[in-house]
Amino acid sequence: MWTFCLRSLSREYGWRFAARVAAGRPLRTLRAFREADRLDVTGAGVDVGIRAAGAPAGCPPSIVGVGFCHKPIDPPCPSGRANHDCRCLETLAPHDAAGVPAPCRSCAIRDIGMRSLRAGSAFYVMTSARDILADVYVPAIESGRFPTGLFVLCRYSFKPFAAGLLASGMSARLLPLDQGDCRDYRTWLLADRGVKLERTTVAASGMTQAASVLGTLGPARAMRFERRGHVLYPATARPAA
Repeated sequence: MWTFCLRSLSREYGWRFAARVAAGRPLRTLRAFREADRLDVTGAGVDVGIRAAGAPAGCPPSIVGVGFCHKPIDPPCPSGRANHDCRCLETLAPHDAAGVPAPCRSCAIRDIGMRSLRAGSAFYVMTSARDILADVYVPAIESGRFPTGLFVLCRYSFKPFAAGLLASGMSARLLPLDQGDCRDYRTWLLADRGVKLERTTVAASGMTQAASVLGTLGPARAMRFERRGHVLYPATARPAA
């Protein structure tokens, strides 16, 4: 993890994190990095923070994040790939596969996004570390908007990502990818720039955990997402002031 962080210091995300997070909270940030470095990231999922697993039973996480790399390639995602968009969720196509575009029917973003909507959690398609800093960490610090989370990402990123969560005062469950994930700094850096030729998949155990935390999909409801910046919120939910 420390090599990852040192390499990132010379990049935009690194110095922005130092300015927006670490500079005002140096002791908490140092403790966050130490705690993250001690995490066992070899299991089917990793709980980060005191309120591990996101929230008590019956209380969904405040935000759910998945990587853009889940988007289908052949046939391609209707929303494009290296962005925060999901046309299927934003227009709330019905969950019945007959009413969903072909590329979206087996997409983990759509599946987990619909579960997030029904659970009342904000939903976020993750792209770059810089955007995660601006869209998740900083709002958590400045307004407590996202105290808890559920995130699906490559295991290689678990410890640095956990450090950012802890430094921002968040707790979360991290679920690993199964195939196509980044396993070294070079491939991670390319993906961070939007260059990801492989489509990643979520491990079956990860989907089971996501369903357990967010609840099972019921009949389609008269609910929709409302986009604010890069984050999708259930229309009835309002972010903390």
